[in-house]
Amino acid sequence: MAKRTVGLLSDFGEGPYAGIMRAVIRSVGGDDIDIIDIDHSIPSFSIISGAYVLAHSYYWLPRGSVIVAVVDPGVGSSRLALAIKTKNYVFIGPDNGILFPAAQKDGIVKVYKLDEKKVVQRAKLRMRGVLPGGKWVISKTFHGRDVFAPAAALIASEAVDLDEIGEEIEASDVRKVSIDYIERVNGSNETIRVQVVYVDKFGNVALSAKAEKLPWSTRLMGEKNAVIIIGNSGYEGEEKQRTRVARFVSTFSEGKPHELIAYFNSFGHLEIAINKGNAAKELGLHPEMKLTLTLGFLHYHHKHYNSHERQGKRGNNDLAYTALP
Repeated sequence: MAKRTVGLLSDFGEGPYAGIMRAVIRSVGGDDIDIIDIDHSIPSFSIISGAYVLAHSYYWLPRGSVIVAVVDPGVGSSRLALAIKTKNYVFIGPDNGILFPAAQKDGIVKVYKLDEKKVVQRAKLRMRGVLPGGKWVISKTFHGRDVFAPAAALIASEAVDLDEIGEEIEASDVRKVSIDYIERVNGSNETIRVQVVYVDKFGNVALSAKAEKLPWSTRLMGEKNAVIIIGNSGYEGEEKQRTRVARFVSTFSEGKPHELIAYFNSFGHLEIAINKGNAAKELGLHPEMKLTLTLGFLHYHHKHYNSHERQGKRGNNDLAYTALP
């Protein structure tokens, strides 16, 4: 049998949890399984961030890989445990939307509701570790260890078929999240509402807007002086925030030190950043927050400013120009 790959993604961070999942996979699946840690630093409880990273990383794994994604604030509740077979992969995780963007992108073939007891029964027969008292008790707080990891090991090692440890359900019943959300504000093409989907370690803020879905992406990329005006999402009850202006650039290095910029990142999403700074902290942004974006163009003031003043004020990203929608 060819060596099979299991990919792991979670919000577990540092600590024993990711390591225990790897141990379960190796103990149940055998030494012929290659385990790849995609990311264990997903922001705690952020399903949309997990979905974003999964959707933009899974296709780098070999075809036939089994991929486990665990960001599971609903663990122990009535939410289902899923295995989704797609054209090239099998995705395993909680039914909370984290699997959907990646599975939909690859093409959903079948969806199974995992039977937790059957998973443990079959995994226990192959377990090479020493279980306390010889029993494998399914925890109400760690399904990564007790359901998802052993299911992945069984499938990757071809010890079972999916219908032996799960029941097929309709793909339409799977919970969904969107990492491509764009809403026109008051039907306008100029102002749109988007969502923060991910914040990386640098404080760069990935948004749910992709170039092919932006109503003004052609104008944005075709103008040298294009900017994006960032404002409140506009929902009632929200605290009004100061409007900020991000200069659109083609690459991060075009931004001046400490300048607020926007660009399309390596996954094709619009991203907000501060060169040598932290945009998420500066703007108070976090995953799932919504905000408005308006396309604008720089209009530089020449009156009352000499070149030194203009350069200095431009460096502060606010005063040397007016952003005109």
